[in-house]
This record gives sequence, C-alpha cells and structure tokens, in this order.
Amino acid sequence: MASMADLIRRLVWFFVVAALVAYAIFLAAGTVISREALDATHIANVRDSLAPGEHSLAGIVMVPSTCSELSTRTQQLTPTSFELIFTTWQEPSVPCEMIDTPRPFRAVVFAPAAGIQFTATMDGEPLDIAVYQYIDQTN
Repeated sequence: MASMADLIRRLVWFFVVAALVAYAIFLAAGTVISREALDATHIANVRDSLAPGEHSLAGIVMVPSTCSELSTRTQQLTPTSFELIFTTWQEPSVPCEMIDTPRPFRAVVFAPAAGIQFTATMDGEPLDIAVYQYIDQTN
C-alpha cells in the first residue's frame, strides 16, 4: 500500500514539473514569435516608380500613435546612396491612443535609374525598408 501511495506522489510531481517546463517553453517561444511578428510589421514597403533620372518613392510607414503626424524628406549620402528621413510629431489638440498607425508618404529623388540604394530613419532611429522598383512606361 505504501508503494502505491509513493507511486502516485511521484506521478503527481512528474506532472507538476512537466507542466511547469511546458509553460516555460510556451512563454519563451511566444516571446520570440511575437518579437518576429512585430519586427515584420515595422518594415516599410516602398514602391520606387522609375522614370528617366527620377525615382518617385511612395509607401506606408507605421507611426507610434493615432495623432502622430509624418513628414518625409530625402538626403543624398553618397553619389549612389540616399536616405529617407521620416520625422513624426504629436498633434496636441486631439486625443491619442498609443497604437501603431499607418501613414502614407511620397518623396522624389533625382538620380540615375540603376545603382541607387536607399536607407531610412524614423525620428533618428534606423528603419527597415524594402524597395520594389516599378518602371513607369508612360513617360
């Protein structure tokens, strides 16, 4: 009889430890998956419409709140490298929610069609961008 009670006690401890280990793995994996999903939403997709000597850039970036406004400018870093500089500011007269909110942007860069690279920053922090080129054949 004592051995049966000992067996049940060991089984209970086994299941308690197994449940705690499974929960720890669940939390660790969930954190990694959540971080990767958030990183994927912060990549700005940029459409680069090419015309002779001109890059028309357009896309959507995520700003930190519903009342954040967005301005865009470009800066030439090297003869073949340009930076999109996004700046945000809060509109003080409206109520805000601190959730990521999409904002469209447009910019024009005068440069040759080939061999140009783009980088981006938002409020001084590096921003991941994916540039998709489109050849504008109407001009």
